[in-house]
Amino acid sequence: MSKSKDQDESILLSPFEALFRDVLDYYSQTRNQIFKLEKWEYKTVFENVIKARFGGDARKALDRLRESFHETRAEETAHGKRYLTDLRGLMWQGMDQIFTLLDAHQKDDGLLLRMRTHLQKALVAQDLASVKQTVKEVLTSLTELEKARQKDFEGLQNSFQKQMETLQSELQMVQSQLQLDGMTHVYNRATFDQQIRKTAQFSFLTGQKSCLIMFDIDHFKKINDSYGHPAGDAVITAFARTLTQSFPRKTDFVARYGGEEFAVLLQGTDLNEGQDLALRLLGRVRTLKISHNDQDLAITVSAGVALFQVGESVEQWLKRADKALYDAKQQGRDRLILAA
Repeated sequence: MSKSKDQDESILLSPFEALFRDVLDYYSQTRNQIFKLEKWEYKTVFENVIKARFGGDARKALDRLRESFHETRAEETAHGKRYLTDLRGLMWQGMDQIFTLLDAHQKDDGLLLRMRTHLQKALVAQDLASVKQTVKEVLTSLTELEKARQKDFEGLQNSFQKQMETLQSELQMVQSQLQLDGMTHVYNRATFDQQIRKTAQFSFLTGQKSCLIMFDIDHFKKINDSYGHPAGDAVITAFARTLTQSFPRKTDFVARYGGEEFAVLLQGTDLNEGQDLALRLLGRVRTLKISHNDQDLAITVSAGVALFQVGESVEQWLKRADKALYDAKQQGRDRLILAA
């Protein structure tokens, strides 16, 4: 399977992956109990999460998920068709310009042919003055035609290049949009999964330190229950904006990991610096006031920080950061725990 196909399938499956991540997130505090459930009980667990997450029954939630899936797929298809249409139009426009130039050059060739005929007649008549004049005219015309043709082709090449650059820029923008979370405009989970592997490889090859910080908004379900899901969306968006402002370096990578959980990858950052940056973020969040329907909502977040250790897998790195976040939740929330 090609890389592009893998990426397409990853994008298409992301709504379903997010839904099942919600199942695990919702039961994160009782995860040990989940593993003890009988197989037939998983259906009940799933339905309970659906009700808590969407405020309705499983069928309605799945219908909504399917609609979202089709809308996303339709949007991606529209982007692709629009790009192909623009590219096809550009190619036809370029061909038209080339044929126009060729027609003009054929006319120039006719002019040169007439000059050659005139020169042949002068030579046959042995009219030296006429020969000199005709040769001079032919050389002048050849020089001017060569310059004109060179200018025409350079203009055509520059025009075609600019239009191709515009199309390429638009395609990159579409690809960038597919890498971002629709609500928060930070990177999405699929892009994070790719980036964390690159970060681990970078640390392994260069020996530089890299930190992973997992953040989770405290008591998020209570916010949804008390103020409604639009308020929850406002909280998530505000927190994501605070994250991007707090981690502005070019090498900082901020992603929405799932639901109200976010991940930050810090290249060239040791554990002490990662801890300081995360604590600074927690302090900023405590003073954050999120306005929604004439109400100011206050939130706190918990965090787990893990330094990449040479020899461990990406999964192990994630597991240690997630365990630290889980411990922060268990120890009272609104705090940071360093991974063991």
